[in-house]
Amino acid sequence: MSTIELGELPPADEEPEHTGSFRWPRRHIRQAGAVLATVLCAATLAGSAVAPEPHGVRPLWSIELDDAQSTTLSRDRLFVHRSLNGRATVTAYDLATGTVIWQHAFDGTIGYLQAVDPAGVILVPSEAHVVTMSTSDDGSSYSTEFHRRTVAISMATGAELWRATGEPYSIGDDTVLLTEYTDRADLARMRLVRLSDRSTIWTRETPGVKNQTVLPTVHPERIVTATATGAIKIFSYASGKLITSATVPWSQGNPTEGYYNDLTGTGELLVVNRTRREKLDMSVYRLDTMTELWKMDGSGFNGFAFPCGATLCVSNSTGLEVYDPVTGARRWTLDGASNASMVSADRLMIGDSLGRPDGPNQLVDVATGTPVGEPLNGTLTWGDLKESSMLLLRTTVSPPDRTAVVRWDLETGRQRVLGAVDRIPDGACQTVPGYLACHSTGRFQVLAVN
Repeated sequence: MSTIELGELPPADEEPEHTGSFRWPRRHIRQAGAVLATVLCAATLAGSAVAPEPHGVRPLWSIELDDAQSTTLSRDRLFVHRSLNGRATVTAYDLATGTVIWQHAFDGTIGYLQAVDPAGVILVPSEAHVVTMSTSDDGSSYSTEFHRRTVAISMATGAELWRATGEPYSIGDDTVLLTEYTDRADLARMRLVRLSDRSTIWTRETPGVKNQTVLPTVHPERIVTATATGAIKIFSYASGKLITSATVPWSQGNPTEGYYNDLTGTGELLVVNRTRREKLDMSVYRLDTMTELWKMDGSGFNGFAFPCGATLCVSNSTGLEVYDPVTGARRWTLDGASNASMVSADRLMIGDSLGRPDGPNQLVDVATGTPVGEPLNGTLTWGDLKESSMLLLRTTVSPPDRTAVVRWDLETGRQRVLGAVDRIPDGACQTVPGYLACHSTGRFQVLAVN
């Protein structure tokens, strides 16, 4: 692969890729931060920190990856999970050189690896259990999976450090919240464990719990649980002590029909979404007292509410609406906005790149709804939300059919093309500071980014 230095982005009206005006696709907004973070674990969209001049991107190394189940990045390692004949192997590669550092074999299959850089630990869910859930009288059903055990291995050596019951739910610098489930996938127990020595800080039984979340999702302070009848309990994340409880309106969940309950919010507020295909039904409560502050019953249109910075974002059939989370006063709207994702404390990314490659994207100020910088076509990469910029990939026109790597400053909206490499077909890339790692046609390639 060769590198072409392209310099600054030209104005939009000089760029072949940007023919025509920017249009907001009319699709439902999806949260790619905490929900993504739930679905996607504690995943998030972002990129590497802005580095000093000179800027550029260059290939470092690649490996065949046809037989791999998943990949996970730390600040300086790539961990590849492969399975064969019911046995799993994790291989650690040096991110700068591609050198194999160690391999660790497991008896049986494992789940998605989670690297905890501050603790120097990789958490490996094991002993998967699949449950088939019936949802209605017509025989429809869906499947859910959880893991009965977690194995902690050393990021440096691959040696096993400890094992514990439960699977990782929320991870801090030196703690992990482990959740244990019944055979019917109901939450049975929560435990906060210290990563360094597996010591239990606190444990709590949770009979009847159907939903749970931590708030805020980054550096959580509260744990929220809910039963099938809407009995809510709020616990301290640090001590496990009960803070308050209440019973709120709840709905009968049916995921196959698009009916479900969702808990989200901030460090001060709890948002209960009772999602329906035909309506938005949402209530906002104070976390410390469970006092209802305001609610929204949007009969006639569907939607979803999620926190975005210091505001509350609500999607509906026409676009994005942003509300004061305490009073419910509407602050601003953006008709036709699609796929809103929090990419920093005060920036939303709105666009279609989550739905298709090279889709349009626009940075927006959360407080005012004002666009920040010019729109840009491309596919966002996954990385650390604490960084001040993100990387975006787009197909080049001249020379044709290559992939340009663009750094997008989240504060100013400034766009800088770092270079171009051989085409990355699906744009499935992750970033950590200094590196871009991508799946591409059966291979996994690592590039240096400055």
